[in-house]
Parts: sequence; C-alpha cells; structure tokens
Amino acid sequence: MSNSELEPKVEAEENSGNIVVVDPDDYQKTKKLQSIQDSKDHFKRIKRDENEIRLEFKEQLSNYERTYRDMRAKAIADYASEMIPLIEAGLESSSLSENDLIASLGPKKYEVDVRGIAKADGRIQMDGEVRLPPSPVCNEIYRQLERIERKLGLGLELETDKGPAEI
Repeated sequence: MSNSELEPKVEAEENSGNIVVVDPDDYQKTKKLQSIQDSKDHFKRIKRDENEIRLEFKEQLSNYERTYRDMRAKAIADYASEMIPLIEAGLESSSLSENDLIASLGPKKYEVDVRGIAKADGRIQMDGEVRLPPSPVCNEIYRQLERIERKLGLGLELETDKGPAEI
C-alpha cells in the first residue's frame, strides 16, 4: 500500500456544492473542537455584553439580575460539558490529574471541580447551599477550563520572542 492510499481524502462531487469526508474520525474531532470553541465564545459574549443583556432583561423581567446570572452560569456549564470527554480522556492517559480539574475561588477558597459545574447546570455548592456562582467564580472556572485546554494541547501556544531573524 502506498502512502497516498493511507491519507484521508476529501472529494467534491461534480456539479454539486457537497463535500464528502472520507476520514470520519478527523471530521468528528474537528466538530468537537468547534463545539468547544462555540461554547467558549458564547460565555465570552455573555460576559462582554453584560450591560446590554441586563438592560434588555430589566425592561422585560422583574428578576432580571437572577436571569442574567442563570444565563452566565449555564454558559460556563455548557463550556465545561463540551470539555468533559476530553477531560476524561486526559485523566485516562494521565495528561491531567484530579487537581487540574479544581478551580480555587475567592478568599474563602471555595474549590469547584469543573465536572461538577457541568453536571449541576452551572450551580455550585457555596456555604452549604446550591447557588448560582457569582461573576468572579464563573471567571475562575473559565480560566481553569482554559488551563485544561492548554495542558491537553488545545490552547494557544505562545513562543518567546527570539529577536529578528539573522541571515
């Protein structure tokens, strides 16, 4: 078998806008990464547009503050949920440890396992109650999920500046 027979192939059908993917594993991986990025972008959009969202809710709802916090919590839970299969694979391969999954929060040092935020639809255990997490807690969970991405090799890789190239 030659090397060209082993390479995945993508073919375009004649007179059609359809593309056929011959390697479904690569396609599934790409779709999973896209789902993760979409959920991450959704959380960032909710944070970025917080004032506009709150104003819109205020005009429509009496409990607009709780509605916004619920929306934010669900967005971070969606991001965590999308990461769960990769986290599980990372734990199995020892790329991640249980400690990598813990987000430490605030002066009281609440500890939240990112898997728990996914399972509880964004709620966390605080002071003996199940509650919607405050903004700093959501932000720390987001940062912990990004750390996990980097540790798994999915995040942005930064290189040190080595100065101008020499010829």
